Amino acid sequence: MADMSNTWVKNFRPVIVKMKDGTTINGKLNIGDYSRVSDFFRQSQDQYFVLSDAEHRGISGKVVIVNRSEIVWAEPEDA
Repeated sequence: MADMSNTWVKNFRPVIVKMKDGTTINGKLNIGDYSRVSDFFRQSQDQYFVLSDAEHRGISGKVVIVNRSEIVWAEPEDA
């Protein structure tokens, strides 16, 4: 199988996401080729996205898959 480790653009940005159920998730979002977090949320067609190194329900270091239709707001953090 071919090595695909270099085919993905890695451009992680820290974000805070507030969900409709009141849950807040802090994590790192790979915005890929987009230059800003807002560009990712406005232009990406993906229904789901992944937050890595996330803090969720008091546990750090998780990987969380988020349905973007369940988001109330998202805030980029200063790196």
